[in-house]
This record gives sequence, structure tokens and C-alpha cells, in this order.
Amino acid sequence: MSRVNFFALPLLCFLLYGLGALAKIAIENPPFVFSNTKEGKLKKTFLNIDTPWENDDVLSKPPYSLYVTLENFPNPFIHPSLCNRNGLNYSYLCDPNKILSRSTGDKLEEILSYQRRNSSHYCAEKGEVPYVLAVALIERLPYGVSAETFSSQILEHWKLGNRNCNDGILLLFVKEDATFVLKWRKGAQSIINFRTATAMNKSFNMYIRRYSLEYSILRGKTGDTNLTGRNVLSTQ
Repeated sequence: MSRVNFFALPLLCFLLYGLGALAKIAIENPPFVFSNTKEGKLKKTFLNIDTPWENDDVLSKPPYSLYVTLENFPNPFIHPSLCNRNGLNYSYLCDPNKILSRSTGDKLEEILSYQRRNSSHYCAEKGEVPYVLAVALIERLPYGVSAETFSSQILEHWKLGNRNCNDGILLLFVKEDATFVLKWRKGAQSIINFRTATAMNKSFNMYIRRYSLEYSILRGKTGDTNLTGRNVLSTQ
């Protein structure tokens, strides 16, 4: 089984483990308002100007994902197709290197959506709001850029979180060395902190050694426990 299959289960475990204490609230909104008009202009905005193809041809080239850098890492809230989330107006998952299968990506999207509909914390500007968690995956980090720097920049670039609440949470997965970085804003510290991140890291290291991740998702192995005890991953 290929190395690609060793990424989805730990990701699911993090989503279920790290967000297990969230209370229920039915709110679902992207972190900011955007428009999909002038699509061609948006595509060029998130492509590295040094890519070796003509602008109009770049999206048709499969190797595009190999050229993902800190400067051109796509924003799934503006152009989800560059994040391998075709057919959506926006997404909370960005996988430009196509590390996950479509079905696995859909399962993760379902968990992220469920978390937003069933989580709550207090924001001074808005009152009760959901936690906003997004996931980014990349084949390998750009040369000279650390995972800490990369994840911090993505968190800022995506403007992740409820407006004026400073509460975004980001999980960055790097396929090359099978590691992850958890980043969060100050407003999310009631649920995510150093202790939580350490526990999630331990869980990740355990599952990455033991399971085929996509297989586990498709078989519904991770569906026994989730945010509220319901099986959101059970097979259809």
C-alpha cells in the first residue's frame, strides 16, 4: 500500500480527539466573504510567477502541485479548485499535491463541517461562535522554510477564524517526513494549547505507525467516536 495512505487516519484522529470537548452550536460560515467572479484573475493571484508554463495552460499541467511554495500555496476559501476541492464554492481543506483521494477529502470536509455546526466558544465581539478549524497538506516544504513558518503564514494568509475573534486553528501535514504542525490563534486557547498539541502529536505518531489511513476511513474504523458520540464516518 502506498505511502499516501498513511495520512488520513491520524488526521481524522486529531479532528476527533482535539475537538472532543466542544459544545453544540449550529453556525456555519466561511471565515470571510468572497466572490468567485473574475476567476481567471484569481487563478493568477495564487500561482507562482516563476512557474514554467504559460498562464492559461498552468492549471492543466499535473506537475503544478510540485511547485507549491509559501508564496503560492492556494487559499481554499477563494479558489478551492487549486486545493484539489473541485466543485465547491469554498473549502476548509487544501491539498494541492493531491495527497488524499477525493473520498478521503470529502470525509475530512464532512468532519470539519460537523465540528463547525457543533462547537461553541465565547467571542467578545460576537458572543457564541463556532471554532474554525482548517487543514492544509503539502508534499514537501519549500527549501529553507520550516513547518512552523509555513503554517504560521498560511494561518495569516487565509485569515482563518471568525472575524474579530482571533480564533482560527490550522493543522498542517507534511507528507515527506510524515509530520504535522498545529497552529492556533489566541482566541482558541480555551480548547487548543501546548498540552493539547503534545497529546495530539503523541496520538499522530502512534497511528501513523499502525494503520493504513484511507483504508481505515473507507471501512469506517474511525467512526466509533467523534465530537458528540455520533458516527459521522460510518460507511453508507
